[in-house]
Amino acid sequence: MKVDPLQFGLEITVVGMGVVFLALLLVASAIALMSRLDERWQSGERRDEAAAFGKTPTIDTTTLVLIVAAVATVVTGRHRIRAVRRLLPGDSPASAWSAAGRAVLLGSHVVTPRPPSR
Repeated sequence: MKVDPLQFGLEITVVGMGVVFLALLLVASAIALMSRLDERWQSGERRDEAAAFGKTPTIDTTTLVLIVAAVATVVTGRHRIRAVRRLLPGDSPASAWSAAGRAVLLGSHVVTPRPPSR
């Protein structure tokens, strides 16, 4: 039984193209599924942001304790924290580079302790 090389080549081509198109279909389906999941996740975040928009911002006790500990490390003696605010709001157009530059600038200042008040 002799196989025609042209027929064999065409069969291999059709099978190969079928495998490639099946793989492309799987990849396109996975991308579409991820896109739908991402859109659902982002819409949930938008709902949460809209719900949290009217609330007053608060700091949990753990974060406040960590801030007080950091201040106590830098400033010796008694201290009072009057306000806590973010340097960069979440929707700020400033980049991470400007925040890093600000941190370097603020870190270069020497804080001298105040003498205790009597």
